[in-house]
Amino acid sequence: MEYQALYRAFRPQKFSDVVGQHHVTKTLQNAIMRNKESHAYLFSGPRGTGKTSIAKVFAKALNCQFETDGEPCNECELCVSITDGSANDVIEIDAASNNGVDEIRNIRDKVKYAPAEAEFKVYIIDEVHMLTTGAFNALLKTLEEPPAHAIFILATTEPHKIPATIISRTQRFDFKSLDIEEITERLEFVAQQENTAYDRAALSYIARIAEGGMRDALSIMDQVIAFSSDEITMQDAVMITGGIERDELNEWMKFIEQKDSEAAFKKFHQMTDEGKDPTRLIHELVYFIRDVILMKHSGTISEETAFAHVEDELLYQMIDVLNDAMVSMRFSVSVSVHLEIVIVKMIRVLDAPLPAAIGSGASTEEIAELKAQLKNLEKQIAAGAAAQPKPKRPAPSRGRQSFSIESISRVLDKANKEDLVKLKDGWPGVYQYIEEKGLQSLRALIKDSEPVAASDTHVLIKFDNDVHSELINQNAEKKEELENLIPTIIGKKVQVVGVPDSSWQQVRQEYIESNRDNLQQKKEKEEKSSDIARKMFGNIVEVND
Repeated sequence: MEYQALYRAFRPQKFSDVVGQHHVTKTLQNAIMRNKESHAYLFSGPRGTGKTSIAKVFAKALNCQFETDGEPCNECELCVSITDGSANDVIEIDAASNNGVDEIRNIRDKVKYAPAEAEFKVYIIDEVHMLTTGAFNALLKTLEEPPAHAIFILATTEPHKIPATIISRTQRFDFKSLDIEEITERLEFVAQQENTAYDRAALSYIARIAEGGMRDALSIMDQVIAFSSDEITMQDAVMITGGIERDELNEWMKFIEQKDSEAAFKKFHQMTDEGKDPTRLIHELVYFIRDVILMKHSGTISEETAFAHVEDELLYQMIDVLNDAMVSMRFSVSVSVHLEIVIVKMIRVLDAPLPAAIGSGASTEEIAELKAQLKNLEKQIAAGAAAQPKPKRPAPSRGRQSFSIESISRVLDKANKEDLVKLKDGWPGVYQYIEEKGLQSLRALIKDSEPVAASDTHVLIKFDNDVHSELINQNAEKKEELENLIPTIIGKKVQVVGVPDSSWQQVRQEYIESNRDNLQQKKEKEEKSSDIARKMFGNIVEVND
């Protein structure tokens, strides 16, 4: 016999084979034993949780002459024919490809005929939410008053798309996602039946990746077995799923905990170069931080684990950042850029100060004493300030800057209009070139950017997004990519400096004020040169600034 995929070979044939869903199987078995079957059922829930499998088991149990306690025998002729799909009285329909009015009318015309062999004629309509409005209307009357020998089982992953008039005519069962432990135990059973060596940690990892779906777990397991020559190891499971091993993930998170953005970016690019899926990495990060929180509260965390000494409040904020990124990545062209920004945001969360009272366990007396000390300090500062002469206007505070004032000043000191005009004219061409080459992460970075100054050695680029400005200043790889494109426009190799749009006008004004004398001398020199030119050549000369 040819090889069968594991999810087909180990499909439940009895209610007792079903993993989880005890609330469904118990109810259906009791209905069969007491002869209280309904005429229509609605099975709704996530993919791969046993909806159609239970529907077929239920069809067998309804018609099996040798059923025991609501379980089919799986040996009689009728059970065998339902299992292999050859039974004429159990009709399985895929509503995704048979969703029109004509198909439902055909069912309505044939349902009135008595079953040929079985006691009940069972219609299993999978993905029923795909039916058109007309098809649902055609199904209504049949569901309301079906023949005594007909039973309808509707299965769907999206019950909210089914009209309320249909739902009200059925008994609804909501299938739940399976627990990781339930899936792991089933995978162990399958591995033992297949005589396959396995690492239980690898099976647990596969169960977590499957996200509550038994079918997905078996498919992944099948793929790992094929890859690893009949042995299931953690390394192979990680390789097949595009995930990341725990130790490697911990090393990556250590860089973030140490606020080493360059090392964190290098590690991220190394993983993506190895074929890791950015979306899968986001999920792994959420699980990692969740596990850190649980280990901290259970007292089982190791000193080598990243974030072991980070406050819970900051870890909660990190999970919020990751959840927001997951939502954004669904609609993004370049998911890797989102993950790069997530790295920066997580470091910023660690930089944010926590309120002193959080987790300190300070008593009321200690807090009162601290308040008294604070008032004393305020009085001393006020007294000292009164004795001091009025200071000059302080420079505005920017908090944690994502740019260097010194680097910007170097560009502005030697800025010239000729290179800036060339760069501005050619900037759309840079964006088009990046788009044609498929450099998605670089494209997202310079999408909302504009050159604002240029010299022989440097170029100053203004970014609408503060994070993009920080990335171009701190990520050596992205900076080098952009610097390699600019010589094609202005004909010279230059260094790129980023400035956020939110700070550019203020930085520019401060530069002008601090260099007012130099700028005035430069202007007077230019005016003097202009006067000399007019004296020599008359008014026929047009002087351009």
